[in-house]
Amino acid sequence: MFVRVGLPALSALGVVVALGAVWYGAQKTPVQPILFPPSVSPFEHTVAGSGIVEAASDNIFIGTPFNEIIWDVFVKVGDSAKKGTPLFQLDIRTFQADLIQAKAEKEKAVVEYENASVELALFDSLTDRRAISTNNYNQIFYRKQTALAAIDVAQSKIDVAQTFIDRSIIKAPCDGKVLQVNIHKGEIANLNPFSNENLMLFGPTCPFHIRVSIDEDDAWRFQPNTKAVAFVRGNSSLKYPLKYVRTEPLMIPKQSLTGQNSERVDTRVLVVIYSFDCDTPYVYLGQIMDVYIKALPANLRFDDEVS
Repeated sequence: MFVRVGLPALSALGVVVALGAVWYGAQKTPVQPILFPPSVSPFEHTVAGSGIVEAASDNIFIGTPFNEIIWDVFVKVGDSAKKGTPLFQLDIRTFQADLIQAKAEKEKAVVEYENASVELALFDSLTDRRAISTNNYNQIFYRKQTALAAIDVAQSKIDVAQTFIDRSIIKAPCDGKVLQVNIHKGEIANLNPFSNENLMLFGPTCPFHIRVSIDEDDAWRFQPNTKAVAFVRGNSSLKYPLKYVRTEPLMIPKQSLTGQNSERVDTRVLVVIYSFDCDTPYVYLGQIMDVYIKALPANLRFDDEVS
């Protein structure tokens, strides 16, 4: 009975399940609508490049003149500072001790110089030069000269120690803002030219500058002082006009690769600097933006008339 009824029923059920699985798999998952389509150039002929937002004077990597313990840090990230404002200070106790020693040496040399000068003046006032031997007179004279030289040496030591003390206070090179702080009180400020980590990042942030890299294949199409616009990645409705600042005269190797098969590893780029308002919302230093620049037509030949 089971064989005559059950097996056909199971077969029919299997067919239904298989057809259901095929139908379910054929259903397409609804595609979510794109909120913001990729940015599109507003110009008929354009060159495009990625731009990095940076400080107006380029990012300034604050360093240290010598290896020393950090005595104090006077600023934090986001603080504004005028030119000459102390940013952090190194330990100056060793230099202060050198300064005290040099001042003591100078005082000693001054006393010796004054004593020799008085003694020499006394001998010069004698009417009878035979009262003192020439040897004694020369000893006093050269003792005075030696003391004078010692004063100069001590003053040089004072100047050196004071210079080290002054250089131990690292100050803002210009008006700007503290963008990054990688030091703390008690750490050693390491003077290592091979270190990739800067002690402090500083720079003027108004206006913003954006460093645009143009592929060398498109560099001939670029023209300064033409219109340019930057788009915020992730929201193509945020776009800002740019003002031309300068063109770097030296092409550099391309640092950010797209991964396309047509892209050569040894590609070089032309770097162009633009500026825009520092009060622009939704833009931050270090941010990468898509930049479009009005340019010459890609099919333009040298014998064609440029309009």
